[in-house]
Amino acid sequence: MRRFWAAIFFLALATSHAAEYRPTPVNPGGGRAQATYVFGFHPHLNPQELVAAYQPILDYLEQHIPNVKFQLEGAKDYSEFEARLVARRYHFALPNPVQTLIAQRVGYHVIAKNFPDEDFRGALVTREGRITGLRQLSGETLCFPSATAVAATLLPLWYLHRHGVDVKSLRLQYTGTQVAALLNAGAGDAAACGVSVRFLRAFQRDEPNKAARLAVLFVTDPSPHNAIVARADVPAALKEKVAATLAAMAADPTVDASRFKLGQHRFERASDETYRPFRAFLERYDAEIGLPAALKPVIAR
Repeated sequence: MRRFWAAIFFLALATSHAAEYRPTPVNPGGGRAQATYVFGFHPHLNPQELVAAYQPILDYLEQHIPNVKFQLEGAKDYSEFEARLVARRYHFALPNPVQTLIAQRVGYHVIAKNFPDEDFRGALVTREGRITGLRQLSGETLCFPSATAVAATLLPLWYLHRHGVDVKSLRLQYTGTQVAALLNAGAGDAAACGVSVRFLRAFQRDEPNKAARLAVLFVTDPSPHNAIVARADVPAALKEKVAATLAAMAADPTVDASRFKLGQHRFERASDETYRPFRAFLERYDAEIGLPAALKPVIAR
């Protein structure tokens, strides 16, 4: 089975290179030409929220890097975003840690990452009074945004496994978004749901009445945060400028931090090596629980 999925993965890679997106030179005012680079963001928010969350970051890059335009591109769901990574559609992207490993396999390199990692934790949430002990979850329905979400899905399931819950007995439902998962748990349609702690914090702030009906069963250990990756053929000087500009953003007094409800403007330098321990975690997860089939190629040798 591992060889099968690896073969499918590399077939997609082999057939995608001819169609990869190239930067488009534009010359709007007759001056020096600009090049447009596609910047993809993994769809942990709905399309409108994604633009509100990340377009200001691209605007900041354009303000500090002359003669370059960045085109924000989302995706309708995790699988579409991952397919575009494999097709090398994006010049730059912000994937989650699993998607970062996918990107590394197809010719991307890590240049920066969000911080702090303490924000990249998962939480399991239930309706107040519904669940009082983790063993009660065995055989129950739990909902998560996606099978490949790290903080919201993999980390909570790993925590349950490590605390004596038979994960294979659970009925897992995938809602597509974190807010849908929280609403399902709040309505009692699922015994509990997985979310990221930074999304839960934003939900508690923005929806206090709905959040008041929820209880947090546990919070997981952290994982390396979301990465910024650049395609290997992007000019080295531009990659350096993007990494340096992003790393300076959080400390820039001209930046209105209130625009970034999830702290998504905080970046630090990083490299491919930053995610080596996370790959080791996935290998252990696969040995003890079993990764979703879509993630098998990530750890294939």
